[in-house]
Amino acid sequence: MNYNLIEELIESIHKEPYYLNFQQAYITLMNNQDVKSLMQTYERLNQEVAWRERYGSYIDNSQLKNDILEIRKQLVHIPEFQDYQEKLSLLNRELDILSEIIFHNISEELAIGRMGKVYARHCRKV
Repeated sequence: MNYNLIEELIESIHKEPYYLNFQQAYITLMNNQDVKSLMQTYERLNQEVAWRERYGSYIDNSQLKNDILEIRKQLVHIPEFQDYQEKLSLLNRELDILSEIIFHNISEELAIGRMGKVYARHCRKV
């Protein structure tokens, strides 16, 4: 396999407007300390819910899930967050298109989406 071609592809993606716009939106978002704090809390609470759910349904996560929902409601009203989400969505669409091109005629499952999606589907089948 020619790994130099893969490196060239990565470098090319890093120069694409959709990637550069995403990077700039992320930097702008993280420069807003209120948003940064909300996102850190959001991530911490999500990790706590995931950790608790490993132990079954006997732990009540409803308050944590409500807190997560409230943070999400706050975030979606912040213009920097809206811009970031829009740029992230565009980046993901472009990467999906690229994956379809790369994996076309190799594997139907790989052509469906990015490797993370394929890996998750594969793990559930086992």
